[in-house]
Amino acid sequence: MNHTRHTATGLCLTLCLLPLAIGATAETTPELPMVTVTADEQALPDLGATATVTRLDARAVRAAAGPSASSPFKAIADTPSVNFQSADPHGLTEVGFHETIKIRGVGQTGPSSSRNIDDLPITVNPGGSKGILDLENISEISVYRGAAPVNKSLGFSNLPGKINLTTLGPQATAASQLRLEGGSDDFKRLFFRQDTGQHGPFSGFLSGSLNAGDKWKGEGDFERQNLFGGMALDGGAAWQAELYAGYSQDERHNYRFFDYATASNFANFERDWSNDPTRVDHYDYNRQAFIDRFVYANLRLRLAEDMQLSIKPYYLNESGNYWFSAINATDATKSRVIDWMIDHENLGVLTRLDWQLTPTQSLQPGFWIQSQEPPGPPSTQQKYRVTNSGLVFDGWQMLSDNDPHRLLSPYVTYQGTFDRLNVEAGLRYVNLRLGALTAYSATGKAATLTDPDAARAAGGVDPMASADAKTFDEWLPYLGVTWTLDPTTSLFARLGRSYGLDVNLFPYYYVQKAQFVRKGVSFQSLWDRLELETANNIDLGLRHARDNWDVGLTTFYARHYNKQSTIYDPAIGVRYPWNAADADRYGIELEGNLRISPAWRLTGNYTWNRFRYLEDLALSSTATIACEDKQVVDAPEHMLKLGARYDHQA
Repeated sequence: MNHTRHTATGLCLTLCLLPLAIGATAETTPELPMVTVTADEQALPDLGATATVTRLDARAVRAAAGPSASSPFKAIADTPSVNFQSADPHGLTEVGFHETIKIRGVGQTGPSSSRNIDDLPITVNPGGSKGILDLENISEISVYRGAAPVNKSLGFSNLPGKINLTTLGPQATAASQLRLEGGSDDFKRLFFRQDTGQHGPFSGFLSGSLNAGDKWKGEGDFERQNLFGGMALDGGAAWQAELYAGYSQDERHNYRFFDYATASNFANFERDWSNDPTRVDHYDYNRQAFIDRFVYANLRLRLAEDMQLSIKPYYLNESGNYWFSAINATDATKSRVIDWMIDHENLGVLTRLDWQLTPTQSLQPGFWIQSQEPPGPPSTQQKYRVTNSGLVFDGWQMLSDNDPHRLLSPYVTYQGTFDRLNVEAGLRYVNLRLGALTAYSATGKAATLTDPDAARAAGGVDPMASADAKTFDEWLPYLGVTWTLDPTTSLFARLGRSYGLDVNLFPYYYVQKAQFVRKGVSFQSLWDRLELETANNIDLGLRHARDNWDVGLTTFYARHYNKQSTIYDPAIGVRYPWNAADADRYGIELEGNLRISPAWRLTGNYTWNRFRYLEDLALSSTATIACEDKQVVDAPEHMLKLGARYDHQA
């Protein structure tokens, strides 16, 4: 159900004056120019784009997102080379603690999201900030594959590319939108948005939603409440300002993860967590609850006729808990319920200068700063034993303190159009400092204290599991060139570097510290050898578009250095993530659309992606895993997607 009411005063006045206007026209009979009105058509692909990007407008986003309209990943799941896995039909539950989305077989790394909002890396990972925006408040989603332009790829990492959500700002006309939906498994959703319209320099809106339902299998449910608003002030040619703020509360029970053997047996289709609270795998011991508060702004100042300064600050605070069952497959007495306590902040600002050099050339220098408080890596996790009378506190799974991660990143990008040639060139410098990590002993008195600060004070610093701050530096060049052969066909080339870093080494070390210590291996010694993963990307292809159909072909290649994998080191007898080997990735993307009629549209795309290790994984100085020339784990080699879309115009 979708009701939209627009301000009717102007329309009523027009209808009342229409007879008078007709009479006046009959007397004077002036000659008027012909006006042609056409129905809206699906926009043709941008043949002049200087990036490998798929753009979905608001209508396409809302149709693809499904009834919950909260998961941007579900909205883009059918775009080329995107592989998205969710444990629920609404795309809201990640399989694990991180985003389960990969682009060209590459997943997001580090404590950040692959998704930006208005080009800003506001959201964090892990946590609950994935669905803080209802997709009715999004005007466009852009999916950049491979290397993205330097001003579109900000974030803690950008190895897979970037997903950018463009906010639907305050509208010039007052309008109300109300949506009420329901379905099986007690699913229900209420969404509203009220736009004030333009009143002098001011316009604004307020929106909110309630989402609730049962899990589609097993016991448990989910509930999300979103509140989001924005305002804009228009100072004419001199300045403009926008301010957005939101609040999101998300609570849900998680689905059970399957190993390969369990997932291979279709009889386990409806298997989930236990209903018995005396078992460690009880469903209520596997849940998450988060509260997110965020605000961001955009202030634009006209410095000269051809020069504009933009300042975009942002802030997010997130607090909540992951509860999960840590099941020991070999010794059930060691199984525990874990409470991962999360409370972190993300603060940054992007300052940018837009300089129009000529009508067809522009230069954009910018400077991005961000301070991000962990996790990751995780710092505070409590353990609980399961008894017949409930959960009993059993000490600390993880007890540490992390300083914030800091990023400094100046960049410059140039765009120019020369007859049929479009060029975008950019260079970005990244200075990434991982915050110092101080681990604490969780034995003795510390193991009896539930307050983390008191436990840290009682346990004292554990030097073997602690590490100093560590800094990485990297240059990220980008070049995109598109040659338009004629109004229907273009050829393109893109070259660029992307980077990523996972910070998940610490939890592996802390939990298995006894084995590391026996071999004399400190966390600092591993931390010092940690390296960035980088990828040099190249795309070549063509795009052809007619009135009712279009087709595109992209060939791509990327060389990955220091690719991280989780290894088993026989010299120590433990598993941990490591920059173990180089890899390369090459393939093709074929995509097309066919508009059969104004109502019917067929879409499809195919991806072949050969993502292989170039060497065996080094486990230690004497041991390796024979994986040379084998496909990287969880990177589909073939993906085929076909779909049909019908839009009924009332």
